[in-house]
Amino acid sequence: MADAVAVDTWDAQGVTLSDITGALSDLRHRSAGAAAGARTAVMTLIAVAAGDDQAYSATQALRMLGQHHPARIVLLRPEPDGVATLDARAVLYATEPNGSPITFEEVTLIVGGQAAHHLDSVAEAFTLSDLPIVVWYVNDVPDPTDPLLSVASAVLLDSRDAADTGRMRSLLELARRRTVVDLSWIRLRPWRALLAGLFDPPPCHPWLGAVDSVEVRGKIGPRQLLGGWLVAQLGLLPDQVTLVDSRHVEIRMTCRQGDREAIFDVGRGDAVRVVAARAELPDGFTRTQAAQLADDPLPTALAEGLTHLDPDTVWEKALSAATLLGS
Repeated sequence: MADAVAVDTWDAQGVTLSDITGALSDLRHRSAGAAAGARTAVMTLIAVAAGDDQAYSATQALRMLGQHHPARIVLLRPEPDGVATLDARAVLYATEPNGSPITFEEVTLIVGGQAAHHLDSVAEAFTLSDLPIVVWYVNDVPDPTDPLLSVASAVLLDSRDAADTGRMRSLLELARRRTVVDLSWIRLRPWRALLAGLFDPPPCHPWLGAVDSVEVRGKIGPRQLLGGWLVAQLGLLPDQVTLVDSRHVEIRMTCRQGDREAIFDVGRGDAVRVVAARAELPDGFTRTQAAQLADDPLPTALAEGLTHLDPDTVWEKALSAATLLGS
């Protein structure tokens, strides 16, 4: 898969919105004359990044998606404590999926001063009519009252960045106002699928109704979300779920029938990108499964999220239950 290549660039400092939209028009006209390929976009994708590192990782990931999710990419860099100015850079990229050349645009806007608190008025100038507008908050969970949300068809974020139950509640409030796609929920699919699959064999299935306690390890966002998922799906009480801080996500479910105990585990090791699951029944029956994790987790999760911009009721129930758990 060939990477997208920059074919034309414009940048300037202290500009107006009309300067930038005019520059974009010039880039497109020049590319048309050079036969660089058809301009293609399936959405406007607005990414909000507070710092250089976040902005770099976001744009690198989004460019990798250009072949399958070509979009007008608008990267917003708010600097509310900075000088009131607008600096901009516009780049036209070309790629050739399946031998057919296409182009897409990336606009970076550094917004200083009070305008940084009203990014909606800046972003609206660059949205493409009649196409979805996805707003991605890079390494942040927005306040539900953020004005930028008013332009969004869907919101892309990562509940891993919700550092406490209060932020989880804000995320739940946001989900009631907008379609939210959670990158953490997407990355956690192997854990959820493998755990559910452990109960498929006839010897294991009866234990699903005999869950006594669950321990979920991981960073605060993923462990709360998975704990909430188990509470919501299995009808557990919050005090049956213990959350423990850990580098990697692991679920350990203890089931009891009388004096008999069965253990269901799913997790990954430090050295390998593999999630492994194991069921151990008291009669000696065991079941194991494994799933390979993606080498590029951010672009992979983004591609999945942008393909399914729909409400997820299972995630919403998990999130709602997560607000009842400790951190």
